[in-house]
Amino acid sequence: MKALRACDVLNQALPEGAPPLSDSEIFVTCEVLGDIALSTLFLTLKRDITYTCPTTLEPMVILAIPNGDESAWKGAFRVGEYAIWHSGDLHFRGTVIPRSELALREIRTRATKKRRRQRSE
Repeated sequence: MKALRACDVLNQALPEGAPPLSDSEIFVTCEVLGDIALSTLFLTLKRDITYTCPTTLEPMVILAIPNGDESAWKGAFRVGEYAIWHSGDLHFRGTVIPRSELALREIRTRATKKRRRQRSE
């Protein structure tokens, strides 16, 4: 089975007949590097799919299916059953999805918790 990627989710939002997106066409704005293609980010496939900046090691994009805790997903961009959190503006083919401040705080909180867990192991 092929791993789900951001392009798979965003393709669902494209107009009928539009050519499919690839992760190399989708960019996220990094505070350090500027606009970077999702295809150049580290990809972690777990319950949530996380795209991580190889330079800052910060999560840039998280794809997930909310599991009932809707408060944690407020401000996330929704496509069908998926929620997309992104720490910078997400853009492709002239479309810009502005970052959500709430999503940005949640991404940073998750990253901090993950680093603390790894240090304690």
